[in-house]
Amino acid sequence: MILPSNLDDTIPVVCNVGDSEILTNIRSSSLRSLPWLQMAEPRLDKVLIVGGGPSVRAFLPTIKALRESGAKVFAMNGTMKMLNDAGCGVDYFILLDARAESVKFVTQGTASEYLIASQCPPEAFDAVSPVTLWHPNYEGVREIAGDRECVFIGGGSSVGLQSMSIAYAMGFRDIHLYGFDSSYLDGAGHAYAQAQNDADQPEEFTVGGKAFLAAPWMARQAIEFQTAAQQLADGDATVVVHGSGLLPTVAAQMAQPAPEFKSEKEKYEAMWGFDKYREVSPGEGAAADFVKLAGITDASSVLDFGCGTGRGGAKIYEMTGAIVNLVDFADNALDPDIELDFISADLSKSMRLSADFGFCCDVLEHIPTHQAGDVIKNIMECVDHCFFQISTVHDNMGVLIGQPLHLSVFAHDWWVDKFQAYVIDWSHQTADASSFYISKH
Repeated sequence: MILPSNLDDTIPVVCNVGDSEILTNIRSSSLRSLPWLQMAEPRLDKVLIVGGGPSVRAFLPTIKALRESGAKVFAMNGTMKMLNDAGCGVDYFILLDARAESVKFVTQGTASEYLIASQCPPEAFDAVSPVTLWHPNYEGVREIAGDRECVFIGGGSSVGLQSMSIAYAMGFRDIHLYGFDSSYLDGAGHAYAQAQNDADQPEEFTVGGKAFLAAPWMARQAIEFQTAAQQLADGDATVVVHGSGLLPTVAAQMAQPAPEFKSEKEKYEAMWGFDKYREVSPGEGAAADFVKLAGITDASSVLDFGCGTGRGGAKIYEMTGAIVNLVDFADNALDPDIELDFISADLSKSMRLSADFGFCCDVLEHIPTHQAGDVIKNIMECVDHCFFQISTVHDNMGVLIGQPLHLSVFAHDWWVDKFQAYVIDWSHQTADASSFYISKH
């Protein structure tokens, strides 16, 4: 699994069409005389969202029978033709792909209605009817849409995940997913031939003790699903995943009863028992920014608060030769090859430590919200200056123990307020993190 704060580096979104072409398509489609997707009142009927994973073929008779009993069927890309060939009608076909060759998907079968993203090529809108236009939450689309009433669809980077959000916007609350494998089965990534993905390079991912081969986009979909499904659940929707593969296994792990831990310390000792949790060290990536901002030298002393694997502190030592001490309350967090001094301490309590500088990377979002201010205070009692990097998105690793890890997920401005007792010498924000260099007054 991948830590969300490093998701874009580890499994980047690779756009298959340039920004200028996408924005041109959005402007063009927005001028068409078409209805736009809007939020609808909740409805009671069931929706079946059909993806193209290999396991879906075993469920085609079930999907057909459920539709005949009143369920609505959503199809995407090549699944419309597959369903039609199996004698199953399609109520809604969804297209997100902005590539010109994606037009073939809308003409290979039939649906009662077509939901086409505003970024899709003009030929897709010309090919079928009736069409409802929907706007992906793409940078720049809100300015193009202007004041016209509509809903901006997010939920993930794949058409499958965005279909879940579309179904929710249309009022569906009983959502069933088929063919959302997000992995290969017997060498096949789809239940049908799809040349667009022939060049994908699969990698191995392990969840729940099971290994799966998945292309990077598949793994990203499985990771993003966790946040998307939780957000839908928070909105009173039920998401049921049918089939086998990486994503269904992740979903099954999410559904397991959460183990009970007596303390946060015990929870993280359990997390550090998973090799996957230590694969990425956010502090290791942020060390260079800290060293530059703080001017760290071999004469400096540094406390790495919430050090985790210790690789962040080790990187600082490697770059500067500074005196670096590692601080964490989970005694099993350190990688075995880390040789720096380790101090066992709970950041939520006064630590009575002292150094010139502090380094606290991807820690504060893990702190229960009511303790966040105290943790900042306890850290700044130990140092005159401190670098903080804070994830501003929900985690995707808590599925390993059935509990969320990011307990304080807030936007940049919320954290600015938390640092008002200190001098904010520098700050920076990205789509999924905020960073600060803080000094005492």
